[in-house]
Amino acid sequence: MFDKDSGEKLYITYIKAVSRGIILSIVLILVIAAVFYFTSLSEEFLNTAIWIVTIISICYSSIYGAYKIGCKGYLHGGFIGAAYMILLTIIATLAEKGQLNFKAYFISFIMSIVIGTLAGMIGIVISNKD
Repeated sequence: MFDKDSGEKLYITYIKAVSRGIILSIVLILVIAAVFYFTSLSEEFLNTAIWIVTIISICYSSIYGAYKIGCKGYLHGGFIGAAYMILLTIIATLAEKGQLNFKAYFISFIMSIVIGTLAGMIGIVISNKD
């Protein structure tokens, strides 16, 4: 699935993992936009679809990062999930011109740490099987 590079610096692995998550998010959001454009789905499903895309992207990036690092998957997965959400919050703040719902982003931040931690554990299990 992934190739292990044990000689890679930790921050490079974090950057690669978070950037892969962001790229996956962009691709999935484009797919969702096409689905909503060509079907008669209501806009009330859009928030749910965005949450699902966020969860999938955090899982993918945390599994990738923990697999590449090869140890302490819960810790690295949580950090990668947090870094993903911080970057997403910065992008959203710039796009919304400073208007930010801190309660919603705090809940998203906690969710990203929990999901990243769990996905990091999965990444370690996958890495130990290779």
